[in-house]
Amino acid sequence: MNVAEELSRRARTFVVPEKILVASDLDDIEYLIPHAAAQARACGATLTLAHVIPPGEAMPLDASAIPYLDVASLREEAKQTLEHAAEPLRDSGIPCDVLVAEGHPSDQIATLARDLQAGRILAGTHGRRHLKRFFLGSVAHDILCAANIPVCTIGPHAHAASSFGAPRKILHPVSLCEGCEDTARIAIELAEFYRADITLLHVLSKDAKHQQDTGRIVEWTKSELKRMVPPEADLWSRTTVKVEIGDVVEEVLSAAAEIAADLIVLGVSKDVTFWPIRGDDTVYDIIASAKSPVLSFRRSPGRGE
Repeated sequence: MNVAEELSRRARTFVVPEKILVASDLDDIEYLIPHAAAQARACGATLTLAHVIPPGEAMPLDASAIPYLDVASLREEAKQTLEHAAEPLRDSGIPCDVLVAEGHPSDQIATLARDLQAGRILAGTHGRRHLKRFFLGSVAHDILCAANIPVCTIGPHAHAASSFGAPRKILHPVSLCEGCEDTARIAIELAEFYRADITLLHVLSKDAKHQQDTGRIVEWTKSELKRMVPPEADLWSRTTVKVEIGDVVEEVLSAAAEIAADLIVLGVSKDVTFWPIRGDDTVYDIIASAKSPVLSFRRSPGRGE
């Protein structure tokens, strides 16, 4: 199998995973399950509901709580909660397993995904009441860094789960950095699979407004985005290219709201940044505020791995 064929195979796996790992901290299970079910039905995938019990020092207790952790009780409680969530999924015909592990959540989730050969990780953006932004903080960042598969993050206020089950409108912010063409190709294949409309968006910095040739810069950028769209794309969906000037996060969220996006697809660097700059919080800020599921994955999947 040559490089092109391998990339195509990996792209198909990214678009239509056979196995989805649902990483839950239990407090988010209620709003995660409908999305997990919709994605499983859309892809014909099996589900594994997983919970990781963090080390004792990672679980600050209330002042009134017992100052020790009964891990066996936590494990049993977690298993019962996951089994309760899994029962209706199984009754509806979706194969669903349950796993409870111990350790650092990001490490364990990445390991479970590899062991299960999962094609996607599904996680909530807001987690434990006593662990502020449990998944969205360092855990989600570490998962994105460690996992070589897409990570779909969902907030409690995301659109109805049925939307992602068969998305009608996809927004793909394009950085125009190295590897962006591979990411665009996968985003467009997602649109092809779901017969969805897709918008490719690039956001120019605010400085572009003060350039004498702003109009020409915008037109050149649009031409670069159009170059990523295969000629046959119009056969299955409507593809729109859009260029805005301003703050990336604000413009992405605004565009998502404007087109009523069912899904935002993000290509990220190995350091989990949108731009190739260390410390860039664009990805973090988008998944924190998005009103729709956000599917994030590494640029240039399969290369150098």
